[in-house]
Amino acid sequence: MSGVDATVLQGQLQRWAAAHYHEGTSITDVRAMPGHAGLSFGFTVSDGGGTLDRLVMRMPPKGVRRSGNTDVLRQVPLLQALATAGVRVAPLRWWDADEQWFDVPYFMVGLLPGCTFAVREPDPSFAAASTSVTDVFIQAVDALASVHLVDWRVDLSEWQPPIDLETEVRFWDPLLAKAADPEWIALGERTRDLLLAAVPQDPTIGVFHGDFQTNNLLFDQGHLVAVLDWEISGIGAQLLDLGWLVMMNDPHSWSDGAGLAGVPDPATLVGRYAEVSGRSVDVDSIAWYRALSGYRFGVISCFNVMLHRTGKRTDPEWDRIAPSVPFLFGRAAELLGG
Repeated sequence: MSGVDATVLQGQLQRWAAAHYHEGTSITDVRAMPGHAGLSFGFTVSDGGGTLDRLVMRMPPKGVRRSGNTDVLRQVPLLQALATAGVRVAPLRWWDADEQWFDVPYFMVGLLPGCTFAVREPDPSFAAASTSVTDVFIQAVDALASVHLVDWRVDLSEWQPPIDLETEVRFWDPLLAKAADPEWIALGERTRDLLLAAVPQDPTIGVFHGDFQTNNLLFDQGHLVAVLDWEISGIGAQLLDLGWLVMMNDPHSWSDGAGLAGVPDPATLVGRYAEVSGRSVDVDSIAWYRALSGYRFGVISCFNVMLHRTGKRTDPEWDRIAPSVPFLFGRAAELLGG
């Protein structure tokens, strides 16, 4: 249960449900939700008449400073604005800064049916629904365009100030310095310097997801029902999301590119985005953002491999990702002409 005492959480949820629904409710099926982005738990609220609600709760770890991705309540106004604009997100049910219930702030969304799309090992439900890889990615790009067309100046004017691209690149310096392998630091610094030497001017600014990939998209019977996991979203250069989607499915960015051959090529994805968003974008114009994406995930991997190998936050998945760090930095440098 991601370091959370299951018995304690069960009791806390029971008390919370009695106060927010009614006495006599019961909490069942408490489970950690998949993914690596924070603490997320699914559960069912019932009473003698049957199921009242199925929810997913997101909360930060205890004892950490609440900012950025550990400030879970910053997602509340974003999810509200996205839902109002027609973006497919999980329905927001409850949220509270009062720590009497779980010792930390929290928010809850309704549990939706379906599963995310793992490109290398898709769930059998996609084949059963005759949903091809291309179908999945077209729906993904359409959803991304809907996010990017949200009028943030009206709906999220007080949410956070825009992040400029140089600040975004520099943000990762402290994490890169803690990489598990000194050679990774040198590779990352070279890629960072190439990025800083070619920062795009006047990018389109708006809501960005920050981790836009098919593992964060929920599908039911082959149809996209929600964009998930908004922890590292913000206001900034939106083409980062498109670059991230391409990077995550670029065989040259990974030590083992097997299983990615069926993904639509970058020109197809970018062309679809341009068509749906009404923006002038081509493959050349997102090369820098693909490089930034590779650099970001390379640094994220460096840091998490260090946490895993030192026992500070054990997650064997990072041992699988570790061999790709030089590929992520190398591919990013290549896209920048380095």
